[in-house]
Amino acid sequence: MRITTKMFYDRFLSDMQKNMETIFKASEQISTQKKINRPSDDPTAMSRILGYTTSISAIGEYKRAIDSAKGFLDAADSSFAGLNDILTRAKELALSGATGTTDANSRLMIAKEVGVLFESAVGIANTKVGDRYIFSGYKSNIAPIDVNTGEFVADTNIFEVSISQTIEIGLNIPAGELFSFKRINSTDPQNAILPSYNYNFDSTNDPLTGEPETPPDADPISALHIRNGGGVADPTALNSGTTNGGDLTITVGDNDTTPVTINIAAGASLNDVRDAINAANAEVKANIINFGTSSSPDYRIVIASNPVGQSDKIKIVVSQTISDGAGAGLNRFSYDPDYQDDPVKSNMKLDADGIANYNYIIDTSNPNYYSFNNNYLNENNVLRALHFLKVSLEMNDIGRIQKALDYINKVAEKVYQQQAEVGARLNKLDQEFNFQDNRENDLQTYLSNDQDADIPKLTTQLAQSQAALESLRVASSDFLRTSLFDFIK
Repeated sequence: MRITTKMFYDRFLSDMQKNMETIFKASEQISTQKKINRPSDDPTAMSRILGYTTSISAIGEYKRAIDSAKGFLDAADSSFAGLNDILTRAKELALSGATGTTDANSRLMIAKEVGVLFESAVGIANTKVGDRYIFSGYKSNIAPIDVNTGEFVADTNIFEVSISQTIEIGLNIPAGELFSFKRINSTDPQNAILPSYNYNFDSTNDPLTGEPETPPDADPISALHIRNGGGVADPTALNSGTTNGGDLTITVGDNDTTPVTINIAAGASLNDVRDAINAANAEVKANIINFGTSSSPDYRIVIASNPVGQSDKIKIVVSQTISDGAGAGLNRFSYDPDYQDDPVKSNMKLDADGIANYNYIIDTSNPNYYSFNNNYLNENNVLRALHFLKVSLEMNDIGRIQKALDYINKVAEKVYQQQAEVGARLNKLDQEFNFQDNRENDLQTYLSNDQDADIPKLTTQLAQSQAALESLRVASSDFLRTSLFDFIK
């Protein structure tokens, strides 16, 4: 094959260009510390790199969200710990106030300390992280509890953040789930939230019973009432369940050795039965409540122990010369707590199963909803429970102080449940953070394998390419120095 000078020239030029390209790439990779600097370097690897960097960026966002969530939930956990301390002290004070050796002045002093606990609970409800209230739902810019009225004024929404592609977690526990509640209507009186002793939302007297539409007291723990279907439309009407008359013998508890016998005249009205029971001083009290509506009345007697707290121990024995029959007439007032679940005698007793219709009121349309003695509100709201205890101490009411202790125990259980929920969320955050952290480390490794340059190898390669280029330059310089004129001599 004939080799020309031009062929040498082209080959030298081509080899020099290749060496310079090698030097350029090595220099670029060393300076950027990346072996892929443009898609054309390795399209497949570049695609993987973009996927890794996108995933790593998302993980960074999730980890920041987890850190933020932990700040809120740690604050909530600390708040609940403080609330548990408050309720533990409230229990101690309630026990002290409920003893017979504590006098009225001492109970007033105890009530003052309960008032301080109440204020501390309001402060906990209004806890902030940064400039956001943690118990206010979406309205995190306002305090959830009105310090003047105790009313919950925020909302009950759960503020959630994403901590992974598929997982969201709540940052808050709305105060309306634990501390207090809202008025049903903005026109309702503000003191319905923390009502005074024997508070009546509607004190209008029923024209038929002579009692307030919302009687002030019963026993919210276990008050008894005539069974469903045993009420009357007119409590003033004669023979309203007492056709033949007879005696009611009442005891309260197994240790009651002084039963009280009450004679009920034949044909007595429901009002007459109530008045006879209350006049007998039988350690019980009776009210007549309309369980129905004004257009469809259903008047029934509600019987509670006096003092409260022992209604489940009331025993009423009916004695008649001429029996009205099982479940009829005066027999409707028969009640024996030892037989309340007996299917044979189930229609011969006052009904202890339906007390939710009287004192455990969740129906917000019921005028008794705001009642001072509404068991539902008192055992589900920390501020109501503490307020009930404080007022009961101030009024020197031992029976209600004992009830308050039950309320405190129940709200303390709710606090424990909410704290357990927060603890579960914190554990979930820790687990997810560890998972995301491990995933990020894996992706960084994959990214490094595809993207990071091998600097020692590139340095050696660069030195070799530079030496080869220099040798090529020297060789080409010596060879190309000759021309056609050197051979025409």
